[in-house]
Amino acid sequence: MANDKETGAPGGNASATQRTKWVDYSRCIGCESCEAICKFLYGLPRIQMTESDEGLAFPLYCHHCEHPMCAKACPVGAIEKDETTGAVYHDPARCRGCKAMKCMDACPFGAIYHAGGVVPVTKCDLCRDRARVGLGPACMEICPSEAIHFVTREELARLKTREASTAQKLVMKQIRQMRGKE
Repeated sequence: MANDKETGAPGGNASATQRTKWVDYSRCIGCESCEAICKFLYGLPRIQMTESDEGLAFPLYCHHCEHPMCAKACPVGAIEKDETTGAVYHDPARCRGCKAMKCMDACPFGAIYHAGGVVPVTKCDLCRDRARVGLGPACMEICPSEAIHFVTREELARLKTREASTAQKLVMKQIRQMRGKE
């Protein structure tokens, strides 16, 4: 069973337990395992693989931002940051599905997805139910290239190698192009 440091489960001081998910795009092989496990667990994947016109395959995922623009954009407060864990959660019971879907537009990572049905959007919750039993995010655990990490923001700084930063810039450029913002 994983400890608090590995899962980000509540306990200890807030800054020590705040964790985020990060994908090292320089290691991602585009296998879609992350999307498949998420779809298996939740019905709708909360991490989605996409591909550029040039053949670059990469997952779109929630970065659980320190200052989440999606939460600021939500007119009913259905998206909130947990100050203990650092996770950004979507509450489907509070979501009213505003026709503009402002949260989707506000996310710079394209990580809030149109779900359809009663609750029109979905996003990663860092496998909240798994965390309650001491497990990490399923996408991280299944990734064969170990490209997905669940780390503190301090640990994140060490993972950002030159190769990872270069790959991140390419992916962000592609996301902006996909969203028509470049």
